[in-house]
Amino acid sequence: MRIPVARTSFTVRPGGSGWVETIAGARHDWRFRPHFHAGDEIVEVLAGRARLRLPTTCREVAAGDSVVVPAGVIHRFEPVDGSGWAFISRFVPPATENVPAGGPRDALGVQARALLGERPSLHTDVEAIAQACAVSSGHLARTFRRETGSSLHNFHVLLALHKAKALLRDRALIIDAALEAGFYDQAHLNREFVKTFGMTPAVFQAGWAAV
Repeated sequence: MRIPVARTSFTVRPGGSGWVETIAGARHDWRFRPHFHAGDEIVEVLAGRARLRLPTTCREVAAGDSVVVPAGVIHRFEPVDGSGWAFISRFVPPATENVPAGGPRDALGVQARALLGERPSLHTDVEAIAQACAVSSGHLARTFRRETGSSLHNFHVLLALHKAKALLRDRALIIDAALEAGFYDQAHLNREFVKTFGMTPAVFQAGWAAV
């Protein structure tokens, strides 16, 4: 499977209370998977219209609109029509202290997240996790999705992506970051990275290397 050419630019610069990452996306049929960020995301829509989906709400944004997605909140953007949309997103340290870096808040969800984080690969095995939580797999899957807006497997991939990002910021080789985070190979990391963030791991790492 060929990875589509990234249509985003990515930069990193110092901010008032930490580093600020910026992603700019030219007008395109952007459709991101449900994901979260460790910092607050400030999104400005430059052209077209998009739909922002949050765990319990959905809203439409258009050119000229600005929206803040708090750190840790699982969300996704998708196009409203075939004309595409353009954006610029800035990621800043969270406005609220001690914000969990994405994920569930209730006891069952927290336990499931911890078990996902311990898995050595991206074979999620919902049944085994449910047994460890002493609930049925159906109950766990429904509860987790209702609270977070994400399936267990999607959230498992997100945890691996954030681990890979930390390794890439520390200038690990992309293949090493992929394998250590639990991806099958570098191509697997590339696909999931583009699907989630709209850029390749190489573009992300280059932005941090320029700091």
